[in-house]
Amino acid sequence: MAHHNKFTESIRRSLPRVFNPAVFLLFVLPAFHLYADTPLPFSASYEARYGGFRASAERSLERIDDTHIEIRTRLQLKLLGQSVSTIRESSNVIIDSNDGQARSTDYSFIQTGIGKRSRHIQFDWDTAIARLSLDKLKIELPLESNVADNLSSYLEIRRQLQEGKQEIIFPGIYKGELEDIHYRVVGEEMTDTTLGTFNSVRLKRIREPGNDRNTEIWLAKEWDYMLIKLVQEEPGDSTISLELSEAVMNGTPVATVSTGSE
Repeated sequence: MAHHNKFTESIRRSLPRVFNPAVFLLFVLPAFHLYADTPLPFSASYEARYGGFRASAERSLERIDDTHIEIRTRLQLKLLGQSVSTIRESSNVIIDSNDGQARSTDYSFIQTGIGKRSRHIQFDWDTAIARLSLDKLKIELPLESNVADNLSSYLEIRRQLQEGKQEIIFPGIYKGELEDIHYRVVGEEMTDTTLGTFNSVRLKRIREPGNDRNTEIWLAKEWDYMLIKLVQEEPGDSTISLELSEAVMNGTPVATVSTGSE
């Protein structure tokens, strides 16, 4: 029993890095300006690795109606083929018919299994207050006009790329704090994934001086800037990777350049 407890504890200590929502799903925050066009619905599956751990991830965007978007992710950590922990995230976004802005109404993060924890955010735009529940801790934060949660950040990254911006900066709520999210466009390139090769935009996360974590993401241009790859190098030579393995966008299977995509 003592050996089992030590083994379980070693896995638990690894989880904060493995299950970093900003790493896996960027995606990498809400109340954005009117989009250049409406984001297309999609569902995507990913293969992920962290050292000796394997993980599977799923991500989806659904148009509930003309003004309501729901984004969901699911990440499952496996050891020796068995699930040891699962994270589920969801974000509901409403597009205001009066001003054309998109605003998150609620965000949820629930981790089960080893490392059990939860986070919830309620966005009250009438009072400009975000109400957070971090396990048993309750916090209130002021809402800015374009603050985002961990999932709806995809919409803002997409919007700024459509506008041709090279420095993508916006405020977001993460782990109970407001912070500036900053990505820099590195360039465009052909990117290999588990599914195949895509024409992509490569972005690098810009962090404060002294932060040794290095994160890069690749988004498919022809597929509405869908996330196709992520690599994060952690201090101590550990690497987290995420690659697209299967996806459907707006009812069409996502194809690569090598198989005659758009």
